[in-house]
Amino acid sequence: MKAKNKTARNEKIRLIAIIILSLLVIATGILWSLTSFMRGEITGGILGIIIAITILAFALFVFVRGNRDLKGGYPLKDERSRRVIEKASSTSFYVSLYLLLAIGYFSDSALKFRDVSQATSVAVGGMALLFLIFWIYYNRKEI
Repeated sequence: MKAKNKTARNEKIRLIAIIILSLLVIATGILWSLTSFMRGEITGGILGIIIAITILAFALFVFVRGNRDLKGGYPLKDERSRRVIEKASSTSFYVSLYLLLAIGYFSDSALKFRDVSQATSVAVGGMALLFLIFWIYYNRKEI
């Protein structure tokens, strides 16, 4: 009984830590968009707001689902959810290799980047999007 209470407490702490981290990232995105608006960069400001809203939606989804599972007595991570994350991460890794090759190939002709950091940011964002897509796919599929 003691181990079960400790596990539930650790999962609540993990859920709260995810929410706090998400709120910090959202606050950073809002500050970034405000400074972009103040400098007259409308595109950067709108992009910051879109990123903050996306992260907020994802954080709310994680919190509501995790809180529902904890109240129902289920763990945050069970064997199936670990397997879904494992499959999604391995598939997105392999596909992201082709994404990186495509970015490298088209960066001279079709894709114009300001510098290497912009290309890296696009690649990392694409990798995150790929992981999300594969996670949704494998979460709905019977594994």
